[in-house]
Amino acid sequence: MLDAVIFDYDGVISSTSLRQERWFRHYASLHSKEWPFQSFEQFLMFYNEKCALPGGVQNVYDALDLPCNMNDRAHPVWPAYEQFNQDNPSQPYEGIVETIRTIWEMGQLGKDPLRNRRLRLGINSSNTWKTIYADLLRSGALPYFDAFITEEVLREYQGGDSEVISKPSPISLALVLGLLGSEEGCALHVGDTRNDLRASQKIMRLNPRRPEKTITVGACWGYEGRELLEQGTVLPEGRRIHFDHLIDHPRELVPIVRDYLSSD
Repeated sequence: MLDAVIFDYDGVISSTSLRQERWFRHYASLHSKEWPFQSFEQFLMFYNEKCALPGGVQNVYDALDLPCNMNDRAHPVWPAYEQFNQDNPSQPYEGIVETIRTIWEMGQLGKDPLRNRRLRLGINSSNTWKTIYADLLRSGALPYFDAFITEEVLREYQGGDSEVISKPSPISLALVLGLLGSEEGCALHVGDTRNDLRASQKIMRLNPRRPEKTITVGACWGYEGRELLEQGTVLPEGRRIHFDHLIDHPRELVPIVRDYLSSD
């Protein structure tokens, strides 16, 4: 029984890739660093490659020789980044707010006596809630969500080291599944990178203690695009995995969710 839908934020709900490019260009200029990219597409390819490595976005700062310590919340990069995001709000992808609203409406309580809890919607992101909240409020999508895991939560979570905070991670997914009250195998996760796919495979919760996975949907409008998402990813044991579904527009998520709801 499908009981939850989890959305990545950057690259699924919000078109933040352009803002990321502007941020790094801005931060480089503050430190008198030459901007090495000739186009946005060139930057995005570089950004995706670095973020896919252990350490995540820290690799981007290091490769550009820009001061940053993702593990030190007192580092000057954090207030500068927060202020930049507040001054440069991102926009939701076309059709995503309408899709979220439709799924929320589809998940309401109905005649079926066996479905006595509505479908819950959650956000899993390494961005800050301060930034996400402002964007969701502005777009009108905020009322449709029931729970979130963001940078602040991961940093306060015991054991929240750099690898945990560098979402996507099975730990952040385990936390948001718990908040949503989702049963094993009953959640759908919408992500836009192969790292999202990898994180969805062996999510460890402790009651009972066994690995679980989510239904995976790849959003091809996000950071990596269809060509890369179609490749899937290889798990540490050498097994190649793929998304259960790939979609090119947010509206394509609606019939997928409807099918899982109707098959309960």
